[in-house]
Amino acid sequence: MTRPRLAVLTAVHEHPHADTDTIIGAAREQLGEVSTQAVYDVLRALTTAGLVRRIEPAGSVARYESRVGDNHHHVV
Repeated sequence: MTRPRLAVLTAVHEHPHADTDTIIGAAREQLGEVSTQAVYDVLRALTTAGLVRRIEPAGSVARYESRVGDNHHHVV
């Protein structure tokens, strides 16, 4: 677990349904500096590993959450 991965995972847990810009801001507050590309890479890795869920409501930017064990039907 790297510092950027931990910072992004913490941001997702602390900011439910956060968009990428919110997660980038929260990670930068914790680390001081992290590249935008690094956050995107970490989000992709965490999503692939099943640790976070990426949701993309119609007409909205992608959002991330730590709830991965349910169908989250109200998002549809």
